[in-house]
Parts: sequence; C-alpha cells; structure tokens
Amino acid sequence: MLSNITRKNIGEEIKKARKSKKLSQFELAELIGVDEKQIYRIESGITSPKLEVFLKIADILNLKIKCFEFIDINPMYTSEIIEIVNKSSENKRKIFLDLIKSINKNL
Repeated sequence: MLSNITRKNIGEEIKKARKSKKLSQFELAELIGVDEKQIYRIESGITSPKLEVFLKIADILNLKIKCFEFIDINPMYTSEIIEIVNKSSENKRKIFLDLIKSINKNL
C-alpha cells in the first residue's frame, strides 16, 4: 500500500538496484549529474530526490516505478516524462500533481 512507502524504503530499493548493477554511489551520481553526497542522502532516506533525479535514477537502474498503486511507469517513458516536466511552468507542475492526487483519491 502506498502509505507504507517511505524515503527509507525508496532509498533501500535504489541502493539494492545500484549494487546489482555494480555501480558505486559516485558512478551513479556521475551518470545522473548530481553530487555523490546526494545519492548517499537519498539511499539513506535522509532526503527524497526531485522528480527529475528520481526518474533518471529509475531509467539508469532499470527500475519500474509503481506510483499511486495503479500507475506503473516503465523506465522507457522516463525521458518523455522528464521532458514534459522540464518544459512545464511551476503552475503546470502543481496542476499535474493536483490531478494525480485527485485521481488517486477517487479511484
């Protein structure tokens, strides 16, 4: 259930997938364009990655993202999602988030 998902759980899954790909935190950070410390903080559950970073991680590690219990985001779509988010204004991003929350609440 979605309510059981925590930053710690997400971080552990990312760490497990990274290790299975035999990547160091430094190598993953280089591939997605962030600081190695950011990967450490994500994997430790200290912080949550921004959507763009999260999608890049999923793409590189070939993670299937289960989102809102009914939307499966396959990594092959991540670049398209990132492109849409990057081209969107802050107002549109808020609308996207509100729409997803509304769909989740009503299904």
